[in-house]
Amino acid sequence: MDPLLARLATSGTKSPDLVKQVVQEVGDNPEKFQVFMEAMLHPDTGTDLARRAAGIAEKVARWYPHLVIPYEAALLAALPQMQPAVMCWQVGLLLSYLPLTDDTLATVLNYLETWLYTDPNKFMKVHCLQAMANLSRQHDWLRQETIDLIKTEMAKGGAAVNARGRHLLKQLKA
Repeated sequence: MDPLLARLATSGTKSPDLVKQVVQEVGDNPEKFQVFMEAMLHPDTGTDLARRAAGIAEKVARWYPHLVIPYEAALLAALPQMQPAVMCWQVGLLLSYLPLTDDTLATVLNYLETWLYTDPNKFMKVHCLQAMANLSRQHDWLRQETIDLIKTEMAKGGAAVNARGRHLLKQLKA
């Protein structure tokens, strides 16, 4: 097992300091990033380690979205069987960093909207809204629909959704 991945596997509990350190060590290194993407997507990776690997991959991809490009097909192929919720939102966010074609965008939006409407987890809703906002920055026609969706979800309540919603509306200048 890769030493960086092994550190996550043996950390026991979630450690923000360890996560920050690993993200910094991965940086813009495609080979190190590959370790986390493969761990996240491999069916034999344990759930906890896959979840942690997905979290590292997403945090690295925020700064270096080009690293995700080689994994677009694998991420899309993983969507139908993606579980648990935390893995869904990580994959949604990872895909939102990519320059997607119209067909691929439609597929990703379909998953994001399904998760948004069917999963009761407030963090799932927050991350789906974030992914949609990310995508609307690349696809201007999606901007107003995303703003309306954010406002609708905020009206339903929930501290996490309202806090992120206000932030996203500012970013989208609604």
